[in-house]
Amino acid sequence: MIIGPALSQTDSDKLLKALQKKFDSIEDASVDFVQSHNGKKILSGILHYKYENMLRIDTKKLLIISDGSTSWNFNKRENKVIISNYKENSSGLLSINELVYVFPEGCDISSTMEDDQRILIMIPNSYTVSFDKIEIWLDDDDLLSKVRVNDASVGTTEVSFSNYRLNQELSLSEFSFTPPEGSKIIDLR
Repeated sequence: MIIGPALSQTDSDKLLKALQKKFDSIEDASVDFVQSHNGKKILSGILHYKYENMLRIDTKKLLIISDGSTSWNFNKRENKVIISNYKENSSGLLSINELVYVFPEGCDISSTMEDDQRILIMIPNSYTVSFDKIEIWLDDDDLLSKVRVNDASVGTTEVSFSNYRLNQELSLSEFSFTPPEGSKIIDLR
């Protein structure tokens, strides 16, 4: 691993603006992801994203869907769904909107290079967020390739993204959920 010098604040601002401009141009996206916590793989699957808060996270055991106002968390193995009002911070690392637009507003931004990859570094400048530092690796197309969150209370969480499919005209029905017949429903709304 070759870590380069920190880039200037101007470079950091340009990098953040390039990331935001890229996501401004995306109507929808699907991307493969792998999430690990403290070095141990805990989750992998496909993330579908549309507009600000429409998400569909499909893994072997879970299906998490949000239409921007309601969230459905379906445990496939237990045939159980938890329905709740969408909370902007509930998707955490897998919320593109938060990573690209929300978190930077409450952070001091810097950047560096590592193995020819550009990395945005966000350190909170207030107590409104619960992490110590977020690092975002950007690929050559200004897309997220990896996100690492350091939080002293819980450790390090990392999500790697690969195989982007952009602007596929994903149907709005992909971001809605009807519980299967016979499933246990817990409605927290």
